[in-house]
Amino acid sequence: MQTLADANFNVAYVLAWSQGYPLYKSTVFEKETGIVSDPQYGGRDVLQEAIDEAKPLGITVIPWLEYGFVAVWSGRLRGDSLGPILDKHPDWLAKNRAGESKFPIPGGAFYYWMVHTHPDAQQFLIDMMKELIANYDVPGVQFDRARYPDLDCGYDDQTRQLYAAENEGRQPPDNPRDPAWVRWRAGKLSRFLIEAQRQLKTVNWRTLFTNAPVPTPDGYNAFAQDPPSWVRDRSHDFLTPQIYWRDPDTFKSKLDLHIRTYEDASRLVPGVAVDVSDPRRLVQIIETVRAAGLQGVVIWYYEDLQKSQAFDLLKATVFSEKAPLPWK
Repeated sequence: MQTLADANFNVAYVLAWSQGYPLYKSTVFEKETGIVSDPQYGGRDVLQEAIDEAKPLGITVIPWLEYGFVAVWSGRLRGDSLGPILDKHPDWLAKNRAGESKFPIPGGAFYYWMVHTHPDAQQFLIDMMKELIANYDVPGVQFDRARYPDLDCGYDDQTRQLYAAENEGRQPPDNPRDPAWVRWRAGKLSRFLIEAQRQLKTVNWRTLFTNAPVPTPDGYNAFAQDPPSWVRDRSHDFLTPQIYWRDPDTFKSKLDLHIRTYEDASRLVPGVAVDVSDPRRLVQIIETVRAAGLQGVVIWYYEDLQKSQAFDLLKATVFSEKAPLPWK
């Protein structure tokens, strides 16, 4: 936090929901599982520690619910367990057409996901966000993975029944890329996010609800995620799409595409990545964002900033002075 403050950063996104556990004191999670916070930290409240370090330095902490609809990472599983939340609620387990629930990720590991359309699973995630707003000195939350692991997902009993009820008794198409089937799932995710924002605003109307979607159009084509509709719905205060191309020219073309597609650039705060081998590219990318008149950037991520030794360069160039928070 001191390093960030010295380089004139003003916000730190801190993990709050990761690997299938909260990194804060969660009564919502405890009610479902008997576990208050991630046991690998020995009962510590990691989020509160981060806030305590950041606030005196003028840095605002925003909890980042990185895992979103992901219930657990395989690296935390033991024996036949499906993880704390799915052991309690096996009916929340997302499935593909073959009835399988292991969705692979690079490196040979896998995730188990929660059913995206299950009302109880949805409310569980919303309730965790609500308690963060109610119990911690934070201005909002960033939800992540508001998407499917891939298009071959959504074939669980809950989603099948809901789809049949809304489509004259028909089952979801066997083709996971069927356009209407993709649109239906994307619409359900969008409606969940509208409801999440609505409930968060009842806790505190000033609450910021943000998200880090997959870049357009890949988010929709591969994951049934439709961020441009979120802008039209005004369901988020701002979005930080993962525009992680490290080449400045490619980044500019992708940024221009997002500005055109999102239609309302006032809600676009792009996520940008660090070229560890040449941090000067990050400076160029930030200058490109500023030239487009956008409100800021979110840099992915701290470890790469360390590896590239970019902090002094940023302070000497694009972060030469403190910046106000856009929402203030």
